[in-house]
Amino acid sequence: MPSGPIPVAIALESGLVLRGHEFSVDGPPIVFVHDFDADLDAWVPVTSQMAGQGFRVISMDLRGHGLSEGEPDPLSAIDDLRGMLGEIRAIFGPVGLVSYGRMAHASFFIDERWGAPAQIAVSPVPAEDLNLDIDQSKPAMRMITYGSKDAESSTFVDDYYGRLRGQKLLVSTGADESGPELIRKRPQIMEHMTMFMRRYLTGHHLAFIADHADEIAARAEQIAAATETESG
Repeated sequence: MPSGPIPVAIALESGLVLRGHEFSVDGPPIVFVHDFDADLDAWVPVTSQMAGQGFRVISMDLRGHGLSEGEPDPLSAIDDLRGMLGEIRAIFGPVGLVSYGRMAHASFFIDERWGAPAQIAVSPVPAEDLNLDIDQSKPAMRMITYGSKDAESSTFVDDYYGRLRGQKLLVSTGADESGPELIRKRPQIMEHMTMFMRRYLTGHHLAFIADHADEIAARAEQIAAATETESG
């Protein structure tokens, strides 16, 4: 298993600071976001398990949740998410995005332009406060997973899956759990998530490394020099 996570902070263009933690694994980056009225701890231990599969895992608190600044504001969720992903992409390249509940619905309006070409939506349910039109969703490669005995998510999938834009695959299991609890109780879901990200995110990651090899090498030298100075 990877070493424990380190704290991270991301300043949005507005000046608002979102906080979270990162498992600094040298691998493709995956961003986990929680649902409204929760915090990043909702994903424990899913995030450490995913990091153990060789991914750099970054788990963030939404605006006004956990240690992030501001007041809770669902109407700002999509803009905040786009800003957050843009900052992470600039450093680590294209990311995988994992969300659940109402934030999974919101994630359908994020695509590769904002740095998330591969996405996993767990137990999506309607984000009614956001007044989203699924016909205006943004295309991405998505895995949508839910418990078939979870009535709210089942209804959502029945109503919207066919209208969701972009390539997608559906993974269901005969369970009534939802969100991170579904993954904790059904380990086969984690296996599907891992395979999905390896197949659909790794290529983007390797292309980014090839395109930015000089910058990555220079950054590594700067970190090594700083570490040597501190130890000296």
